[in-house]
Amino acid sequence: MTSHRWALFVFVVAGAALTGCRARDGSGAVGGGSALGNGGGSVAPRTLVASLPRAPGRFAPSLAAIEGDGTVLGDTLADIDTCATCHQDVAAQWQSGIHSFASFGNPIYRTNVELARGVLGNANSQHCGGCHDAPLEVDGAMKAEISADDLRAHTGVSCRVCHAVRSTTTDGNGSYVLAAGELPTPNVDDPASIEVHRKAVTVKPLGDELCVSCHRGFLSPDVDVPVHLAGIDEPTFWRGSAWTGNGTGRVDKVDKKGCIDCHMPEVAAPGEEYSADKVVRGHYFAGGHTWMAAMRDDAGQLARIRAMLIGAASIDVAGVVVARDAAANGPTTLGGRWHLPADGAPVVAGHRMLLDVVVRNKLVGHRFPGGVADMQDTWIELEARDARGRLVASSGLGHEKQARDPEAHVLRAYPVDDHGTILEEHELPRFRAVVANHTIAPRDSHTVRYALDVPAAVALPLEVRARLRHRSRNMIVQQAVCKEARRPTGAAFLRQARGLRDMRVDPCAPQPVTEVARTTVWLGTGWEAAAAKAGPAARAASAAPAAAWERSYEHGMGLIGVITERLDEPRQVLEHALAQLPETPDTARPRAMVLVQLGSVAGRQGRTDDAMALLARARALLPAPQPPVLDAVAADALARVWRWAEAEQYAHAATEKAPRNTAAWVMLARSRGSLHDDAGALEAAKLGLLWSPRDPDLLRSQATALAGLSGGSDPLAMAALAAFDRFRAPDEAAALRIACANASERCARERELGHTHTMKPAR
Repeated sequence: MTSHRWALFVFVVAGAALTGCRARDGSGAVGGGSALGNGGGSVAPRTLVASLPRAPGRFAPSLAAIEGDGTVLGDTLADIDTCATCHQDVAAQWQSGIHSFASFGNPIYRTNVELARGVLGNANSQHCGGCHDAPLEVDGAMKAEISADDLRAHTGVSCRVCHAVRSTTTDGNGSYVLAAGELPTPNVDDPASIEVHRKAVTVKPLGDELCVSCHRGFLSPDVDVPVHLAGIDEPTFWRGSAWTGNGTGRVDKVDKKGCIDCHMPEVAAPGEEYSADKVVRGHYFAGGHTWMAAMRDDAGQLARIRAMLIGAASIDVAGVVVARDAAANGPTTLGGRWHLPADGAPVVAGHRMLLDVVVRNKLVGHRFPGGVADMQDTWIELEARDARGRLVASSGLGHEKQARDPEAHVLRAYPVDDHGTILEEHELPRFRAVVANHTIAPRDSHTVRYALDVPAAVALPLEVRARLRHRSRNMIVQQAVCKEARRPTGAAFLRQARGLRDMRVDPCAPQPVTEVARTTVWLGTGWEAAAAKAGPAARAASAAPAAAWERSYEHGMGLIGVITERLDEPRQVLEHALAQLPETPDTARPRAMVLVQLGSVAGRQGRTDDAMALLARARALLPAPQPPVLDAVAADALARVWRWAEAEQYAHAATEKAPRNTAAWVMLARSRGSLHDDAGALEAAKLGLLWSPRDPDLLRSQATALAGLSGGSDPLAMAALAAFDRFRAPDEAAALRIACANASERCARERELGHTHTMKPAR
């Protein structure tokens, strides 16, 4: 690197805006110990220390390892029968669960991994094998062809995989360490032997961190792709959410829950199950994989999954923008006037009205839908019918039957190839950038706008129905998987799944579609009578109807995501929400919730003093200890106008209250760097990297701080810069978004946060 480029790098990074992630344990640290400052000025440490991402080892590109660099046999990991002799019920639960169906016997996975192996080579498929194929991985078998009659290829994440994990790191891509050799098998008549076995197989000390090692994934040059792209990342969003007790996005009060609480709830153990207290953690691992349960004709597992899905998110037609001359009840916006909430909005024949549909992630502790976001198929169906029940207009109604309905709004990510073409089949080797991601963070909401052109003659009132529907994989993926399963090799794997694991698998059978939530509102003359006739059940199928203030709160919160396109809309909607709340002790928390979101809007608009005043009002309403969102929003508002000294104080407070929240560490590192406190910025970046070792913003802050402390020539500073270069966002991402938008109307619409779907008129 030339000195000119280094100087440019330092200048750009020092004032750049950062967005957040997290930190990591000491295994990636380079250098000796040091005492770093936390905002009291740059005092150069005696020995510089950095947190650099760990390089893959013997199972590269996966980060999986074996204790002491020893060995464990794949056949040992694939042995379920030995465990099932004492744990029959748990083994049966595992058999129904997704972990047992993670390897080549799963036709979805086999289609994807064989595609990757064909493009990147078998050795690079160890990237996948570290999490999906540990029995094959430990034997080096992922580097060779996989036979359909290999039991290791039909085992997935077995008992001995999870229960032999000795430690994990927060890296992801299989960042666990397995015990070498075999686990001790107990003699059920010998209590001492049983105790030795219990100690050897317990994973309680790891807790939810055991899940993190595989439920965070990323692409990088380690896999011979030219870019770094974050993929599945449930830990970051869960750790930063209200479900961990330290969310920095909003004022929420929910019970603390982790991966195990939701996906492994305690269940009663029958008499034949060897359990001292007759209670075990359920090993069904129910989540969103309805197709995988259905293709195995597992009605019980399908029912468990659907029970988790229904009501996990809500849907509402929360507001309408009508013609300015209509009798609406809100301020003017977009050439029209708000009607909040939507119920009873005036309908003017021959005019266009805009309907805001709000989806909120109510119960999911990570993004909804979770998992591999580019294959997800959760979509909104919206239809308007006249007083006679005739369809007037719709959006998304064709998505269930079509391979792709270009008009539907789908909660998914949109990766593109190096030409800017949207990739539909999880063609991982071709991923070059993500142009949009419409999945929803925990407890957050997403506002989607629809345009309805009212016919010149229409029978009122209009009945508007909205449904949120879920299918675990899009139909293009299913068609590819079905086609592959009918080829000789695919058919052989399905036969062996039945022979080796007693599983009949049919990936060509129709996928189940689950209605997560639905709602109905009536608009125009006669709406009250129509609503009364339908009854309250029509308003919200999966939960009690939300209060008027809460509907506008969720609506405004969802609009914050599109604030750069429509600056004043969320302010208007949130002020309406606040007006619905009388100033009584019972409404203190709801009012604080709304005020915090108003403060976020003001900060984003550059109205910093207004933002701080709104946050002060919220603080006065909340008891101690006050949630870190107050500090996080204050720090963000101050940083936007370069009031770094004040921003640093609030960011520091946020990290103390939310020590696992990456965004808080990003803001603290950024604030200290902008104050020329390189030692403090380095400390903040390292502590954040403990939780997200490849977060580009934290890597950038670390590199900049080290350059400032060392003068830029220190090898460690250069190594930190190289780490940032390796894991930063792709340079070509902006150009690929433009290319995608130029080539596709769908891409041009979906890449914009504040886009509008035009409802299709009925013929």
